[in-house]
Amino acid sequence: MNNQEQDKLNQELSQANKAKQLFDNPLLKESFDKLRELYSNSLFNTGAKEHETREKLWLAYQMVGKVEQNLIEMIDTGKLASKQLEDFRNQTKNKKF
Repeated sequence: MNNQEQDKLNQELSQANKAKQLFDNPLLKESFDKLRELYSNSLFNTGAKEHETREKLWLAYQMVGKVEQNLIEMIDTGKLASKQLEDFRNQTKNKKF
């Protein structure tokens, strides 16, 4: 593994740690929950002829999930990067002996 690959993995790990801090933040979780509730309530309270409004609300509701999913993917990528860095360090350590 070259230095560029190590730097990339370290960057992914750093990004994952930041994403985890955000994802575990109670204020952000509450915001996601409130937005989901707001969009779903608004969606179910639209009139029969409000097709365009329902479509926009549905997209907004889906975006909340997409943001959450993106944070989860960053966290998972960081876990993989951490494992790869650990494996590399172990290989390097074993070669020295």
